This record gives sequence, structure tokens and C-alpha cells, in this order.
Amino acid sequence: MQVNSRNILVSFLAVAVMLVGFAGDADAKKKKNKKDSKQDPFAEYVWPPPPDEARVKLERVILGRVDVEARSRLRRKLLGASQAGPYDYLRKPFAVAWDRKERLLVTDSATGALIRFDLDDHRMDVFGTRGPMRLRTPLGLDVGADGRIYVADVGLQKVLAFDTDGKIVAVYGKEGELLNPTDAAVSPDGSRLYVADSKAHKIVVFDIAGERLSSFGGRGRGEGKFSFPTSLVFDGEGNLYVVDQINCRVQVFAADGEYLDELGQQGVGFSNFVRPKDVAVDEVGFIYVTDNAYNNVQLFDASFELLTFIGEGGEGPGRFLGASGIAVHGDRFAVVDQLGHRLQIFRFLGAKTQ
Repeated sequence: MQVNSRNILVSFLAVAVMLVGFAGDADAKKKKNKKDSKQDPFAEYVWPPPPDEARVKLERVILGRVDVEARSRLRRKLLGASQAGPYDYLRKPFAVAWDRKERLLVTDSATGALIRFDLDDHRMDVFGTRGPMRLRTPLGLDVGADGRIYVADVGLQKVLAFDTDGKIVAVYGKEGELLNPTDAAVSPDGSRLYVADSKAHKIVVFDIAGERLSSFGGRGRGEGKFSFPTSLVFDGEGNLYVVDQINCRVQVFAADGEYLDELGQQGVGFSNFVRPKDVAVDEVGFIYVTDNAYNNVQLFDASFELLTFIGEGGEGPGRFLGASGIAVHGDRFAVVDQLGHRLQIFRFLGAKTQ
């Protein structure tokens, strides 16, 4: 059989061109992935994971001042190289809330500070660390429709109300009225403040001027009873959701304290809790519950059906070493990673649907 050298040469050249093409495509893909990772370092952190359609993604991680104030790589390096102040990095964040100007508020129990991150203006402010009354061990917080910021402080055994400039404008809890206030929520109409008193196993109600009006609860496992309630939030209908931590559930009450319903129970698996920490309810009725043992966020619809969960234990992006406070604003929600010393912000990739 005679071999045609011309045909061999043509075939060799064709294969070479094809390999060069493959190499070029691979290089282009690598360059694109590298470019995408620079533009969005969290592009791959989505839930649910592939091959399912992604509905939620990690958008940002904040450890402190440098992650908010740095506008460029150079500025980030300069800030990172400078000597850190006592409030430049989150030490032991606990709770988070959005204010009406889309700024993030975070309590830090280790530094005794209320920190405000303005992501749009690249600014960080610190409140509650000066003056005759200072924060000692701030935990839960809420923001009223008028912009007032309510911070529950277990060290002071009080709730302090700050204006938008960080000035204390009201104090809740006279001597003996609060034993261990861990969270506060202002009613939708702004007339009352509800405080979770965990060691008293009660919810204490004040009028907005600071006078104690009533309380409900008491220690127990039955409906309307608590075992160390830690966090609370109002939904759009004016119902109060309370994290009943040791009973491993979230209870729902009317504004007058009437028991309405409950979500979850102790157990391993979906829709169950081990150490629920905080709860949030958004404008469409979705319910978000952080669990400090599972180190995730479970997301439920208004009928208490589990939709998905986000996160797991660990140090990397999208993981938690101590999932704690949570707050929702539009298509974004922020979660405190307490022992990870950071705040992680997630975003829905489309409309909020099941």
C-alpha cells in the first residue's frame, strides 16, 4: 500500500490547527474566568448549587472598616497596613439591621459598640462608645419607621434608643424591670416596644415613652411559654415572631400577646432546629431563621413550608462559624457570622418565588 506524503502533511496541519484552536479556547476561557473572579469573587457561591437553577448568591463579605471605606485596591492596602483601631474590625458581632437609607447596623458585644456601615458612601460610623451612658454588651436591635435605633444591652439591663446621629434619646428598663434583654422590636405603628427578656422567659412591652405596660410568656414548653427567648421581629401584618431558643421553635403572637402559631421543633433534618438564633420576615411573607448549631439559614414561605437553606459550618465564603443575626431588605439579606467575625450579604437572583 502506497502512502501519500501530501495527504499525511495536510492531515498533520489540520490536527495542529485544531489543537491550537482548542488551546486558544481554553486560554480564552481561563482569562474570562479570571476576569469574572476579579469582577465578582463570589460568583460561584450560589444556592441551590448546580445543576439546579441558582436562586440566591453571596454578594459581599464585610469584616470591618477596610471592606467599606476602601474604594480601590491601593486604598484597601493602605487601610489594611495601617494600625487597626478598636472598632476597625468586627470582634464579636451579634445582630444586624437595615435602616431606612439602606445602611447596615451591627452590634458588637465584644467592643460594646453599635456600628453603621454605609456601603454606598463608603463610610463607617461608631455609636454608643462615648458619653455618660455607653453600651456595655449590646445584642439585638431594631430600627423604627422614624429612623430611631433600638439596642438591647444585657450588660446594662436596658434598651437604648439612638437617633440617626448616634445620640441616645430614650432608655427602656428601670431598675429591676429587665433581667436579660437580648432583643427589641418596635411595633409597626411605632407606639410600643417589645423586649425579649431571655432569663425571665418573657416578652416585656413598653410604650414608646418608656413606661412598662405588660408582659407575656413565662417558662415552659406549652403554647405561649418560653425557654430563653432570644430574638423577635414583626411581620407586615403586625404579628410578632419570637425565637424560643431552647424549645427549638419560633412562636407567632398577635400584638396583644395572644398565641397564634409556631414554626419548627427540635430535631435533625429540614424544618427542624437545634439552636435557633434569629428570625426575619420579608415583604412577601418569607421567614428566615438562623441556626447557630446547623450554621445555616432556613427559608420558609408564609405557610411554614421549607423553601431552601443557605450555608453550612466552616470558614469559607457562604459558611458560618456561628450564624447569628439576620436582616432582610428588598432582594438582599445580611447574616452575622459571630465567631467568623464578619457579616455576609446575600442576594436573590430573581423575583422571590417558591
